[in-house]
Amino acid sequence: MKSIFWGAVIIAIGLVRGDSVFRGDFNVISIFFDALGVFFIIRGIIALYQAKQQEAAVPPAAPPLPPPSVPAALNE
Repeated sequence: MKSIFWGAVIIAIGLVRGDSVFRGDFNVISIFFDALGVFFIIRGIIALYQAKQQEAAVPPAAPPLPPPSVPAALNE
């Protein structure tokens, strides 16, 4: 989730400054930083998807075993 946030922050900084590929400014720096932002967003989405898949693949835990019974002769 943090990756998605920081990727969006990187892209938002470019949009606010006006030097973003998404605003039509195609220079090396803007392409690099926008690609970096998109990379982090995609990385976060993949991490969320993988976590969801692992959560679905884990079988539910077995119920706990009952405590062993103590023979009546030992209780006296």
